[in-house]
Amino acid sequence: MSDLGQLPLDENGPSRESATGSKHPYTMTISRLTIDKLGIKLYDRVSAVLAELISNAYDADAEEVTISLPWGTFLFDSKLPTASSMLEIVIKDDGHGMTRSEMNQHYLTVGADRRTRVGGGDVSRDKLRPVMGRKGIGKLAPFGICKTVEIISSGGEPTELGYVTSHIILHLPDMLADTDLEYHPTPGELDGTWSEDHGTTVKLRDFSRKRVPAKEDLDRQLAARFGLERSDWRVEVTNSLDPQESFVLGRLMVDLMPNTRIDLDGRPVPFNDSFLPVTGYVAYTAKPYKDEYMAGVRIYSRGKFVAKTREFGIGAGFTGEFKLRSYIVGELHAEWLDDEEDLVRSDRQDIIWSSDLGEALSAWGKKLVKELARRSDEVARQEKTKLFMQRSDLPAKLMEVAPGDPVYREAVTEAAELLVKDVDPDSLDNPEQVERIANLAVSLAPHRSLLEALREVAKTTETTVDAVMDLFKKARIAEMYSLGQVAAERLEVVSKLESLVDDRATLERPLQELIEQAPWLLAPEWTPLGMNESLKRVRASFESWYHKNTGLRVVTTAIDNKAKEPDFVLLNDSGILWIVEIKRMGHHLTDKEFLNALGYLESLTKYLDSNPELGSQFPVKRLTFVVDHVDGLNAGNASALKHDSRIGRRTWQELLDATKRSHKDFLARVESTRHEWDAAADAPTSTPYIGEQRRSAEEEGRLI
Repeated sequence: MSDLGQLPLDENGPSRESATGSKHPYTMTISRLTIDKLGIKLYDRVSAVLAELISNAYDADAEEVTISLPWGTFLFDSKLPTASSMLEIVIKDDGHGMTRSEMNQHYLTVGADRRTRVGGGDVSRDKLRPVMGRKGIGKLAPFGICKTVEIISSGGEPTELGYVTSHIILHLPDMLADTDLEYHPTPGELDGTWSEDHGTTVKLRDFSRKRVPAKEDLDRQLAARFGLERSDWRVEVTNSLDPQESFVLGRLMVDLMPNTRIDLDGRPVPFNDSFLPVTGYVAYTAKPYKDEYMAGVRIYSRGKFVAKTREFGIGAGFTGEFKLRSYIVGELHAEWLDDEEDLVRSDRQDIIWSSDLGEALSAWGKKLVKELARRSDEVARQEKTKLFMQRSDLPAKLMEVAPGDPVYREAVTEAAELLVKDVDPDSLDNPEQVERIANLAVSLAPHRSLLEALREVAKTTETTVDAVMDLFKKARIAEMYSLGQVAAERLEVVSKLESLVDDRATLERPLQELIEQAPWLLAPEWTPLGMNESLKRVRASFESWYHKNTGLRVVTTAIDNKAKEPDFVLLNDSGILWIVEIKRMGHHLTDKEFLNALGYLESLTKYLDSNPELGSQFPVKRLTFVVDHVDGLNAGNASALKHDSRIGRRTWQELLDATKRSHKDFLARVESTRHEWDAAADAPTSTPYIGEQRRSAEEEGRLI
């Protein structure tokens, strides 16, 4: 911008006369409450302020926008007032700019709907772009982070001297002063001069203590706020602390899981007797995003961010719910959200979902969410299986230990795929978890191997008794391997429980963790398959539901929450959802503790009843106290503990004795088959156990 001469006052458009009778070239009519509520309060992040100024440039038909600001630093530091005062954010565009009269009529008039004013409309002046701004309050956004805003704008009709320049400086303290409703910005030194080029430059100074994100974060935050690409639109952001560093604003790049994307073109939103068009996509991301800008479905109108959702308000209990809430991503464009009926909140951070159009979009989105969950389940399973096979190296290990037994290898692989199906992908980063799944697959596979092999034999016409007997022999030997593994693991748990019971000073936490790791202590018939993703989903969604309905937070797992003592341990087994209240050794149960636990049971029952799809998986709900003494209960609570079929109680010694008795036959069986197992280990049809290979008979004898 160049100074080509001073403009006579009357050529720059009329000035307005204030209420006091004095004349000022610029006048802003606004209440201090408006500035506070619509500027300072709504826009308190640097990226949000930049988004508003970029939108203004877009609506002014700019093709090039340059932004200069210090990356990765605080804009104000009380310890460095001199250095902080030198910091500046500069936004420059080549839009059509403003004359003095346009500055007064449009920019300095706060709250006027630009789409209804004379000469305004839904599209920009020259390029006919659908304009982003509407409420006329975005100009107050900078005051959310700074106290001084300087605007230099050159526009109007071109002349021999160039374009007329309007230059004003706004100071927030003066705007908030208790004088009258009119505020008169200070004219800058370039006011009334001429410029060779049209466009607007905005400078921000005197900052509050706000932090400018680092390059990657700033790029991501700005990209998330805009959903448009045009050949005549470019925004470049430069680091004022190092001008060699810059990036060009583009689309937000999200890492999608292959084959999960659903394109929204051709999927309009039903509304009354019509359909409302939408574009964009929804999909699964390869890994769950913690960053708020990356996760969820971003909703845009006129190319600008207006809302984000993870599930369109759908309730709990649908298939794939747990994974979808963590992995859903996408972008949705709906121009009608910011059309005749204004459905966008003033801060452009959400839409009014309670409106008729908002409810229509929500209903449409809930169906879309369910479809995505169904379609993505198989893809997610395949990706997790692929990752598990890579991390465990299971195919290579199977080929090493059973090179001549393809049926067994296929059975182990199938068992592993079934076990991996519902695990959290993040858990596959844990080598111990990967090894546990691989070992369990080996334990389960022989039974499936027998079934699959018999099916193959049945297809042939050469079935012989010898072939069938060989299959039974193979399954029997592999089963013995599995029994040895299970026996060793259970004996370790029994030994640990015995040591905790003998130590009368044992606190609740180690007891909670042990029972959560080995639920068969309470239910001998329990199998590892009982601990599945359904329980994780119930835990997470019930904790969320409980907080929403009571205002209190409840923790239901000791293993997955190391930071907080669990209120109780939630387990499941064969359709039973189990609240286990574990008390330390020698504890006397109080009436308050009893009623609290009973309240948890009632809340859990109410939650599952309100979510029938999820509740149908757990038709039985129970409450078990593991506590040594109940002599402190009043008569009513003692009677309920004794007669209510949903409630049970065991002492720690009873639990230990029952555990030993229930596994006595199991351990005797392992002992009786030990010699047969060891002798059969060298048989040509045997399959060694992966990981440990074979234990010696002497070692197994010591374990038993």
